[in-house]
Amino acid sequence: MLVNSLFNKSRFIKQSTKTLALVSVLTSSSLWAGDVEIGSVEHSGMEIAAVYIQPVTMEPMVPGMSAEADIHLEADIKALADNPNGFDEGAWIPYLTVSYTISKQGSDWATQGTFMPMVASDGPHYAQNIKLDGAGRYQLSYHIDPPPRAGFYRHTDRESGTGEWWQPIDLEWGFVFAGYGKKGGY
Repeated sequence: MLVNSLFNKSRFIKQSTKTLALVSVLTSSSLWAGDVEIGSVEHSGMEIAAVYIQPVTMEPMVPGMSAEADIHLEADIKALADNPNGFDEGAWIPYLTVSYTISKQGSDWATQGTFMPMVASDGPHYAQNIKLDGAGRYQLSYHIDPPPRAGFYRHTDRESGTGEWWQPIDLEWGFVFAGYGKKGGY
């Protein structure tokens, strides 16, 4: 009797643990937000990630930021623990100029632009709503200029100075866009 009771409790605990793990996965913010990761790298004390979600409405909606686009393309750029420029681990890196170019493989279609800094419920990032050329394989490149280009300076004295800014960064990834379902269905 005691063995059966212990066996049933053990089985219940294992099943409860599996259920809890499944609930955790299903309720994670990235799943509900619909993030599609294109790629990420660590460079110059930063983690740089390219992701997209369905297009979003922003304020103010400036020309070129139409919610009628296909994707909301983001550059999530955060400091690593060893960041030499004075940013705490996980901190968003401000005052960057982040340009993008997207081309569709097998066609002449391409678009380019510069991201705008913005904030969402998951924190600040650089992004733009973008209209693609339908489903297919795309090539994405980012060009990231360091903060001085946008007027952000650093201390250079011995007591409070930080490391030198990095040289401009160029990154490339390939990704497949299969389209999205109905808005809000992610």
